[in-house]
Amino acid sequence: MCGVVGFYCEQPNESHINLLNKIIEQSKIRGLHSFGYTYKDEKLQTVKQHEITDISFPVANKIIYHNRYSTSGDYKDHENNQPIHIDDISLVFNGVLDMGTKKEIEQRYDIQMYTDNDGEIVIKKCGKDKQKIQEFISKTRGSFAGLILTDSNKLYVIRNTNRPLWRLEHDNAVYFASTRDIFKRADKSLEPEELEPNVLYEY
Repeated sequence: MCGVVGFYCEQPNESHINLLNKIIEQSKIRGLHSFGYTYKDEKLQTVKQHEITDISFPVANKIIYHNRYSTSGDYKDHENNQPIHIDDISLVFNGVLDMGTKKEIEQRYDIQMYTDNDGEIVIKKCGKDKQKIQEFISKTRGSFAGLILTDSNKLYVIRNTNRPLWRLEHDNAVYFASTRDIFKRADKSLEPEELEPNVLYEY
């Protein structure tokens, strides 16, 4: 299972970023081949690397992060690695929407894909439309727990019944991670809550 992490805070400071780093450090257990993150500066900025070593984040008020094993396409090609950032949308997710090849997915969903990653289906079919995202994730037979960051600095968070996603509200900030144990390993005192399935949360 891949590791996804999210962060939101109106006025982030060094202590917020320190906790984010601890959560991400513990999420490494979910994947080793690559990591990446997206944040909003003047526009969406995405960074991807293969060596998961020292990760330093900008002090941004919204960040989405992903680390993974190779699940779709060649992980050596960062185009296939998350975040999947296309134009004004960036997506990280844990799960599987379609096990088909790029060509098969394009035919099934009537889309044209830039990557081999099945997460691109959400971007191409739903764009930034909240209702479409919620309906698609709720109805898919696949598994999904993910975060979407847009160029207008909107953060959407949603999971379906087939994948977990947890949230922590702490020190005027909100953190997301794939599982409860990631938070507890970062700090035993943290008390996250599991998100309701098929509900779209907006920040």
